[in-house]
Amino acid sequence: MREAGFAGSGFVFGWLMSKTWSDPGCQMGLAVFLVATAVMFLAFVLSVVGHGRASGDSDPDEDHEP
Repeated sequence: MREAGFAGSGFVFGWLMSKTWSDPGCQMGLAVFLVATAVMFLAFVLSVVGHGRASGDSDPDEDHEP
């Protein structure tokens, strides 16, 4: 049943993309949507990964004896 849902949503998405791409006014909206989605995805990935964190350091809360 899950595969049928994926196939149906893929078919609807493909049909919608074909209708959207044939309309010049919608092309700009589609491009803006795709760029905004990519930027939000990049921001999400960078916030999850922790961009700028030192990779070699251990947890500063741990007690280490030299």
